[in-house]
Amino acid sequence: MSLIDCPECQHRISDKAYACPQCGNPMKPQPGNRWLTEKNVGQVAGATTAWLTAPWIARLVFGVVAMICITVIIVAG
Repeated sequence: MSLIDCPECQHRISDKAYACPQCGNPMKPQPGNRWLTEKNVGQVAGATTAWLTAPWIARLVFGVVAMICITVIIVAG
């Protein structure tokens, strides 16, 4: 652990701090428990899936595909 200067208030803080305790300036994003979020989906899946950054489009596509699959199972069964 080392100390760095806060870019906002120049207070010395830990390099592992998520925010400056003096002024509250965010230093780095807090870890989340969600694997695919709007911010990291491009990093996980690559640039070809940039359309997934709009989560409503991904949910719409998933919903349509799920409904088609359920309909096929019901009709074929």
